[in-house]
Amino acid sequence: MSDSLSGLPLEQTISPAYGVCVEIKDAHLDVWGHTNNVHYVQWMQDVAVEHSSAVGWTAERYLSNKSIWVVRSHHVEYRRSTYLGDKLLLQTWIAEMKRASCLRRYRFLALPQDVTEDEIQRAIGFTNLEDFEFPQTSIVATAETHWAFVSTETLRPVRVNPELNAVFVEGATNRAYYPQR
Repeated sequence: MSDSLSGLPLEQTISPAYGVCVEIKDAHLDVWGHTNNVHYVQWMQDVAVEHSSAVGWTAERYLSNKSIWVVRSHHVEYRRSTYLGDKLLLQTWIAEMKRASCLRRYRFLALPQDVTEDEIQRAIGFTNLEDFEFPQTSIVATAETHWAFVSTETLRPVRVNPELNAVFVEGATNRAYYPQR
């Protein structure tokens, strides 16, 4: 079974998808008038941090546990350009959790120009990928990040805390929000 929007196998999803919306502003544009690719990577990092915080693992909590996530690699596949005023739904989820690493996936969906914040709130947040539906969406980009879990003292890989591992699977009661970026 695969997700009709991304084509990614649902079996590889161990957490509910977490979503945030971004609106393309002047500061996001490059000299050609479309969204600079650097912003996609920044949004990927931002939504990963927000997802973790939403399930109770803030930066402070990671530091108190003397372990953090660091990026090993990013891969982004762009499918179409975005422009000033476009609204995107950025979803992320944990596709795979290993002893000292995880694979996090992302998808950027174009939202209708006339969508309201209330409509977004009803449609997003934590949801299973197979349950997500929003009219007139199209995929702008898909991406993934390989994260390594490391000790803040040695910067060497350490085992993912079982409590941390479990919390991503149990995050379905949280809601996302519509930040103005």
